[in-house]
Amino acid sequence: MLDIEADAPLSPADAAHADRLLALAHSLGIDPIDLDEAVHDAASQYASDASNSADDGTDTDELHDEAGRQAADDVNNEGLDKQVAYLVAEYGHEETERIIRQAA
Repeated sequence: MLDIEADAPLSPADAAHADRLLALAHSLGIDPIDLDEAVHDAASQYASDASNSADDGTDTDELHDEAGRQAADDVNNEGLDKQVAYLVAEYGHEETERIIRQAA
């Protein structure tokens, strides 16, 4: 079973970056819906990577469907805090900052 958050625990340094970026997002007036697509893109990339590393005949479409469901239910529906942390875990803090600034 695919778990898009399996590799998402943040190091203390990344957690500090996520806190700073969350404050930035709030200061720029970012609404959680503004980051929905970025979260789905990150989850889709995670599913692609999982598909590429699986040699067991796993259905790629099923992985992407499951990644999309988890992105919506487990990340996007949980709000900005969860979105920013997930993006930092998947993309790093510099790319997440770029995503936030672009969303503004």
